[in-house]
Amino acid sequence: MTWQYCNPVHIVFAQAFYEAVAELTSNSRKVIVMCSERFRLSQAFGELNTRLTDFECFTAIENNPSFESCQRAIQFVRSAAPVGAIVAIGGGSVIDTAKAARMALYSSCYNVHALFESRKAVTEKPVFIAIPTTHGSGSELTMWATIWDKTEKAKYTLEDPLNYPDHAIYDVSLVASLPVAVSISSTLDAVSHAWEALWNRNANPISGDFAIEAIRRIATALDKLVEPISPETRENLLMASMYAGLAFSNTKTAAAHSMSYPLTAHFNIPHGIACSMPLCSLARRNLPQMEDELPYILSRSQIGSFQELWERILKATAGRVPFSLRDYGVGRKDLALLAEQSFSKGRMENNIVDLTPEAILAILRDIF
Repeated sequence: MTWQYCNPVHIVFAQAFYEAVAELTSNSRKVIVMCSERFRLSQAFGELNTRLTDFECFTAIENNPSFESCQRAIQFVRSAAPVGAIVAIGGGSVIDTAKAARMALYSSCYNVHALFESRKAVTEKPVFIAIPTTHGSGSELTMWATIWDKTEKAKYTLEDPLNYPDHAIYDVSLVASLPVAVSISSTLDAVSHAWEALWNRNANPISGDFAIEAIRRIATALDKLVEPISPETRENLLMASMYAGLAFSNTKTAAAHSMSYPLTAHFNIPHGIACSMPLCSLARRNLPQMEDELPYILSRSQIGSFQELWERILKATAGRVPFSLRDYGVGRKDLALLAEQSFSKGRMENNIVDLTPEAILAILRDIF
């Protein structure tokens, strides 16, 4: 057996993210802070503002960032150069936008489309600090950025091993106000990351143990996703998201994420919902190929079976988060096109079982 594991991100679990940011950027030139406009108006941003002396803020970030949105961010950082550090505070959309902007700076390639082919000599890289405000995306621990062509309804992945964040800062206070529906969706994104790291052709013992720890933590928290969500549950879920990120950062995602992209592109299904709905159907196909590993996974996860976990997921979503395709306006006539577009390069082939278009169509029917 041959395998390798590497994740170069320095992880900081802090009670005051702004103190950690100030320390990590103390020797930097100009700092760029990327966040949503809503976050810019928050008390947390005010705390950061009092500790950074030279920074500019960029907030024109789309949910599921488009090429146009990322191009605006690139133009902003280019005009602000020289940039010593980029601080991304937000969900996956904010962090992915920051990745595109940072790559443009260090490769001196300022056209977002050209970044996918850019192999220019790398100049000095700005320090990159990623601070998640959800407990699901894991983008703070990976080198990938998802960018959407919203005209063509297609998703693209910007990938560069040089573009891992330098630092990931976790502060439970930043997820304290997440609405329950968003909390559920982001938690289910982490569930998908964990299972896809396990039933994955690129799995290794380290990624596997990280994935199992994520599942264990989420399994204990699913029935606690009710108002008010306690700080202890929030911390548990933030840790679970971190462990899941450490897992799939080395394996990539697989079939569930591959299937999710057209669901989000065509029907705007929230990402965490889109990638978790197929998990039960995928489990029926994948787990028989994991007979040797499954007892260890279930024992360490402290669940009796995948079905037990799935029942907890269904209970958590019931009445709070729509969890079938028809709930989002998908018609039976749409399933064939969705199945056809579910084969994302670099994702579907990671699944430990080869899935045919007919199998994907059957899974879509299961979750209709």
